[in-house]
Amino acid sequence: MTDVISIAAVDDHPIILDSVENWVRAEHGEIQVVATAATVAELLAGPGREADVVLLDLDLGDGTTPEVNVAEIRAAGPEVLVLSASDRPPAVRAAIRAGARGYALKHEHADTIRSAIREVAAGRDWISPRLAYIFASDDAADRPTLSNQERRALQLYATGLPLKSVAKRMAISEETVKQYLGRVRQKYTVAGRAAPTKLEL
Repeated sequence: MTDVISIAAVDDHPIILDSVENWVRAEHGEIQVVATAATVAELLAGPGREADVVLLDLDLGDGTTPEVNVAEIRAAGPEVLVLSASDRPPAVRAAIRAGARGYALKHEHADTIRSAIREVAAGRDWISPRLAYIFASDDAADRPTLSNQERRALQLYATGLPLKSVAKRMAISEETVKQYLGRVRQKYTVAGRAAPTKLEL
């Protein structure tokens, strides 16, 4: 992408908001911060609602929920990249279900977060590889029952491997991997948890 990516950030810790502006400035203008705020309401009341991507902390101290915050930002237009210290499975799943395009941890290297911003701004899903296990170890009450091979294909795919690599590790064809993942998607759809994209899956 050659255009400037505008971002905004929501976090209830001023030092975090200050640090976002500092490390973004190191990108020589490719990514620019247009607004920061302590709450989603404050951000959306100003220029932050025009940002390409909003970096959102999940654990805000204003009594709001991650699901509502993500949904409100998405309704206003920007994509959402969660930037949180939390790697709690329920929090991660809730954010993704609410419409977050990506999820990064605050202790990621700045280059990694900048890469995540670029992906999300381009409309592509992104999740920290350190969090892939959360999606591969779904323990929610409405989780459908998967066969061992379906689960294995899902686990490998969730770590970011392409279909070809998943097939090689499982010693099966790419077509068979597609069939396994197709059945997984179908089972989640029947369970009321449709997963059409790779990130949702």
